[in-house]
Amino acid sequence: MRRFYLDKEIINSGTPTITGQDAKHIRNVLRLKPGDHIHLFDGEGNGYESRIISVEPNRIALSILTCFPSITESPVRITIAQALLKNRAMDRIVRQITELGITGFIPHISARSVPRPDNERLKKRCQRWERIAKEALKQCNRCVPPKINQVVLFRNLICEETPHDLKIIFWEGHAENRLKFSDIRVPIVKDVLAVIGPEGGFTREEIELAKEHHFIPLSLGPRILKADTAAVASATLIQYLYGDMGGSE
Repeated sequence: MRRFYLDKEIINSGTPTITGQDAKHIRNVLRLKPGDHIHLFDGEGNGYESRIISVEPNRIALSILTCFPSITESPVRITIAQALLKNRAMDRIVRQITELGITGFIPHISARSVPRPDNERLKKRCQRWERIAKEALKQCNRCVPPKINQVVLFRNLICEETPHDLKIIFWEGHAENRLKFSDIRVPIVKDVLAVIGPEGGFTREEIELAKEHHFIPLSLGPRILKADTAAVASATLIQYLYGDMGGSE
């Protein structure tokens, strides 16, 4: 069944309606008609089964049939902090890690980051990533979008005191004496921050700064991964070990 995002206030208004591009998609592409059912999600962990009451060119009127809590959110909160990358790589990362169940995304600028867009472009890119994340929710059956944070400097990201149970920085240079996840001694892991570098990786100075602030440097294996591959691999690995992909069962 097709899924669409609708603000909770609109859903609870008594006369929920879908407008804009989603309405056009329902009418012109999907060609749904009154009586057809669609699923809604409100971004706060709730799903809804609804029935179409009327179809107009830019407005779809609905009736809410049932409300149900989401069962697709992971028991572990995962925040991926990714250094800015060139072209559309960041778009791919946001889409794929949303599908993998991450709860937060922090774009950052590190020493070897190539893109250095101005503030206005950064704001537009963050808005674009929010849209991409909501689109990914429709596909992967989630109901809560990840929080897309504003772009920060690497130093500010690392030095900020945060309540994460586990803070990791992935670094290809650590392959020389690899520390494994199994070597980490954290009794309960429910909130993880994982930091990924740019195309050129992190400098040793950045790694030392991270270690000073209780980040654990880890390797993703002996092979050098592209930055966007590393982001997806890290989200998958953390979800497998601590979340709901089977590793902790």
